[in-house]
Amino acid sequence: MVAEPDPALRRIERDSVIACAALAVTAGIITRGVEAPLGVLGGGALVAISYRGIKAGISTVAESEGVGSRPVAIGLVKFFTRYAILALAAYVIMARFRLPPVAVFAGASSLVLAVTVEAVRGVSHGR
Repeated sequence: MVAEPDPALRRIERDSVIACAALAVTAGIITRGVEAPLGVLGGGALVAISYRGIKAGISTVAESEGVGSRPVAIGLVKFFTRYAILALAAYVIMARFRLPPVAVFAGASSLVLAVTVEAVRGVSHGR
């Protein structure tokens, strides 16, 4: 895997992992069980898959700019295939593993928390 050249995206990716881990630990402390922390981690995995899919799709479109419609079409097929896989993973996490939906939602919110932290960081530094 190639390191992300944009420092803001690197911080968001790192902060998202930290937020997900902190939410999982908090869920474990509050519920004193394993289902909620696993749900948070499952939601974090879903948002990670989604983030990587969006990032790969944007990279594909940016790289094929002006080349023709075939690479863009392949990129779109990959994009929608990733979302089908994401929907299947969400189904398995909540319906088959029966992990708490609120915990899954909390884990999926870890990216939102990381973006919020980065926005506050940018405002506080005058950017």
